[in-house]
Amino acid sequence: MREQDEEEFRPSAFTWAWALWIVFFLLVEGYALLRKRKGDTFSEHWWTLFHVHSKVPKSIRLVLVVLQLAFGTWLVGHLAFGWWATE
Repeated sequence: MREQDEEEFRPSAFTWAWALWIVFFLLVEGYALLRKRKGDTFSEHWWTLFHVHSKVPKSIRLVLVVLQLAFGTWLVGHLAFGWWATE
């Protein structure tokens, strides 16, 4: 028996949009992995964007690494623990 305070989950348009976005990402990434061509996967695009395998000045490298670590920290904290939520 359900408690009266518990709300029934009803997906909104945003729920469907996010679900479709995730499915689309998985399809594109899966196809890229199956093709096995250089430069197709999300990670390879990320590495290019942040010059992971490029020779760049140390100061630029530091800024790019800090940006990636900050984003990664925020993403894990926000999604896994609900930190920095707007509610």
